[in-house]
Amino acid sequence: MKARLIASYWLVLALTVLAPLLSLEAHEKDRVVILANAADPDSVRLAQYYAQQRQIPEANIISLAMPTEETISIRQYVDQIHNPLLAALIDADWMQAVRSGQRDAYGRELLQAALQRMSYLVTVRGVPLRIAHDPELIEADAVSLPEQFRVNGGSVDSELALLAAADRLSMTAFLVNPYFENKTTPQREWLVGIRVSRLDGPSVAAVKRLIDRSLQAEEFGLQGRAYFDTGGPHELGDTWIRAAGELAQAAYFDTDFESTKRKLDHRDRLDAPAIYMGWYAPRAYGPWRDSSWHVPPGAIGFHLHSFSATTVRSVTKAWLGPLVQQGYCATFGNVYEPYLQFTHRPDLFLEHLLAGGTFGEAIAYSTPRWSWMGVAIGDPLYRPFKLSLSDQLELPQSTEFGSYVTLREVRRLQSEGDTAAALDFARVEFMKQPSLALAYEIAQLHEQRAEPEKALSALKLVRYLSIFPVDERVVAQRVADLLHRYGESQLAYDVYAKLIGSQQNAKVLQLRLLEEGAAVAATVGALAEASQWSLQAKQLKQAATPKGSRSQARSNK
Repeated sequence: MKARLIASYWLVLALTVLAPLLSLEAHEKDRVVILANAADPDSVRLAQYYAQQRQIPEANIISLAMPTEETISIRQYVDQIHNPLLAALIDADWMQAVRSGQRDAYGRELLQAALQRMSYLVTVRGVPLRIAHDPELIEADAVSLPEQFRVNGGSVDSELALLAAADRLSMTAFLVNPYFENKTTPQREWLVGIRVSRLDGPSVAAVKRLIDRSLQAEEFGLQGRAYFDTGGPHELGDTWIRAAGELAQAAYFDTDFESTKRKLDHRDRLDAPAIYMGWYAPRAYGPWRDSSWHVPPGAIGFHLHSFSATTVRSVTKAWLGPLVQQGYCATFGNVYEPYLQFTHRPDLFLEHLLAGGTFGEAIAYSTPRWSWMGVAIGDPLYRPFKLSLSDQLELPQSTEFGSYVTLREVRRLQSEGDTAAALDFARVEFMKQPSLALAYEIAQLHEQRAEPEKALSALKLVRYLSIFPVDERVVAQRVADLLHRYGESQLAYDVYAKLIGSQQNAKVLQLRLLEEGAAVAATVGALAEASQWSLQAKQLKQAATPKGSRSQARSNK
């Protein structure tokens, strides 16, 4: 088992006698330390870019020559990251330490006591991501651990969280994170444990976009809808994601839940995904692989899977890389198998953000273990809810996703039981900034009040739209279905024709459009189109049938 995280109390007292206690009065951004890979010029430039955008002193950047691969050995970690960084932090007065002059079995320099004054340590693209397991370095006493925890590989960032610890700490298994679910972390522990997050992704451009869009979200507030996909393999994970969804609802986000075993895909509404949380697919798929999808600045994306962060530089593998590539600004996952109880808690993460916390604080609050598998990508200073909803409503809502702020206020008014006020507010804002999402919402509100003519009036906005972005096509289909229900079948048919003729429709969405559009076409007498769409739907179904399945079915009769 690993030793205690905190050095003995008398050693901390001895340290404070040897040197004055490090000041914690500086502004939070002034205490952000940025770690770049000197062997990767892009890494250094990204570190400088982040420092400039956040007005972090350039002197806070530490550049060390490291391997450029994402996965490194324990020896590489110790010799090229751990020990050099420890020395650099002590030399720059980021850490006060009593050096023991000894090294542990891994070669890490040991401290007798240490205190650090960093608000966050930020690793930048180019810094290795994960440490490979080395069975030859497993300690003899590790036999007392369950076999699945006899692992010394893990996340580089998670190991760096313990850089200031003064005890002899094994790299095998994990340690309790003192920040986890702790609103009142003792000051002495705060001065030892280091909160670490990462600015990384498939490309330099993607990481720069993450930095810029996080700042943009702070300026205008996080805008969009929330989506939660449960139905995973274990009830505990479903419980966490449902709880996160309830928090989003309580914050008045227009929220959708998918609770069946079917994963969210192109058939589901996913416009303006300000918050997405789901599980359990091994890699990004469907909408999250679509480069044309419009994701709001500052968006939060999380997909729970044991290997969601095995790489963050790919746009097709795992989850974190594709999410960053698509425009999400805050995400987290695991470099190897963490086991469910020891992975990030999405509900705690969102709880802390909604309370006004930073991304870095929320990650520390929601990560149960250090020296383990977790990694978090995002600006640690990013506060997605720096502005309250009332603050957002005071701003001009002419941004791309401004109408979704209106939807949040509509939900707030509805929560107070004032549907009439919600409808009046929505209609006024719709006149200022028409949008398909807001038109659909107004129609639904009128439908609740049994006012079909007024619902139709809002929906007829759709006649002026000739092209539907890929992320709004499900909303457009729902608008068409409402029009059809209210007897405006010709306009509904026109919408279906535009949707079916759109480029880049996923097969699952195209099949649904063809099948349901054929029925609408038949209603308005467009029999040729109805027949053609039905035939195309049949062909799509046949193409989607796995080879051999029909013959196999016959052989099973």
